[in-house]
Amino acid sequence: MKRSNSIVFVLTAACAFAISSYATDTILVNDTWADGDRTSSGPDGSGIDSTWYSSSGAALTASTGSMLATIPSGSLLFLTYFAPDATPVTLASTGDELKITWTFTPLGLNANNTSQNFVLGTVDTPTAALVSADGFATAAGVYSGYSMYSNMGRTLGNGNPWLLKKWGGASSDFLGHQGNWTALGNGATSGNTGYANGTSYTYVFDAVRNASGGLDITSSMTGGSLNGTGTATVSFTDTTPAAYTFDTFAVRPSASSSTAAVLNTTFFEAELITVPEPATFVLAGLGLLGLVGLRRIRR
Repeated sequence: MKRSNSIVFVLTAACAFAISSYATDTILVNDTWADGDRTSSGPDGSGIDSTWYSSSGAALTASTGSMLATIPSGSLLFLTYFAPDATPVTLASTGDELKITWTFTPLGLNANNTSQNFVLGTVDTPTAALVSADGFATAAGVYSGYSMYSNMGRTLGNGNPWLLKKWGGASSDFLGHQGNWTALGNGATSGNTGYANGTSYTYVFDAVRNASGGLDITSSMTGGSLNGTGTATVSFTDTTPAAYTFDTFAVRPSASSSTAAVLNTTFFEAELITVPEPATFVLAGLGLLGLVGLRRIRR
């Protein structure tokens, strides 16, 4: 009797271990600028920071609770590395997921326009193209990942105002030229309600590795009455992803006249959700079968 109880304990422990490890949720970055510093990284007592860089250092400033990007008459690029270049986020197994969340408020919103000058990107940056200080000119490189070329106006004025794209170019800069990117799908309708001045919006980029080795991509913007429903969203299954690694999030408003005078960021999060290897499920299954068998024997 004692021996069977011991076996039951071991099998139960094995099942519990396997099932409890079904998914691991790791917050890589969770920044609210509580310390008023955009150059810090790591835990700060209220979250996990990552350093932000700007193509114009004076244009990107932080204060307690927010980070302001003041957009010039020309373009501005600001970005952060949410994972080290040596250890990027890797979606190695079926079900592994990367979720990027960015919350901001446009101030001094422009009148209507027809451009796609509000550009976002979630990619893996090649080592040679990494930046380490403000005032950079984006180095050339072969990136891998996805972007949004979108319209920012009070009415959505472009024919594809929420356009998901995939890197498909040769060695070049990052978000400066649409020719580097291949269109995958649009998720908003021209003529629908656009952005509202002083309203908060949340962008979410979600990539999940599927059982076929592809990536299920969902890219959405929510807030106000955007796109007439409060949401612009596009989904696409990339059956031939160039890579499963990511380390960079970037924003490139091309001009204040076709985006906004200021983008006030109040939240940024990078989250990695991983699932165990198939062997873990085998362990759980064997444990459960063993428990069923023991119950039958003891009856």
